[in-house]
Amino acid sequence: MDGEIIAFDDAAQEGTIETPDGQRYDFGLADWRGRGLPGPGTAVRFDPRGQRARQVLNRPEPQRRARPCPPAARSGAETPRHANAAIAAVVVALLGLFFDVLAPLFGAVAVLFALFGLYQIRRSPERYRGRLFCWVAIGLAAVVTLLSGLLATAPAPPASAHVNVMPGDTAGRQSSAIASRSSQG
Repeated sequence: MDGEIIAFDDAAQEGTIETPDGQRYDFGLADWRGRGLPGPGTAVRFDPRGQRARQVLNRPEPQRRARPCPPAARSGAETPRHANAAIAAVVVALLGLFFDVLAPLFGAVAVLFALFGLYQIRRSPERYRGRLFCWVAIGLAAVVTLLSGLLATAPAPPASAHVNVMPGDTAGRQSSAIASRSSQG
């Protein structure tokens, strides 16, 4: 007969089984033949003898059909990670901001890293991602190189013709100081 354990007292080692038609049978731990320990909600099969249940064991469950696991749940499948070359490209392009003279060199290295990152991503998209990082690094390298080029070719501000005059100096001494500075410089 089939039923379900509705209660089991660990201290008394006694439990109660209820059948689908509402009948209740008591059983002891000595009558338990199932897997593990009996507990409420366990589906069981037993032999009824009066109001007692004998040979109580877990009810066999029908075999379930195998379902394929989704790709993300498979143990061997990993989520794609950012390509290291893409991250390096962004870092090198940002470093170009801090080195005025070497900015074109940093820009060229960043572009090479970005191109290698794009190559890695195209070759194995299931393993790598970060295409946006590569394009941002290329754009940033171009902007940094352009800005460093503009700053390097900017005309230098003219030398100041301002001369500090000490109190009590005359205009003649001022002109001689300017003339001596221009001949030295």
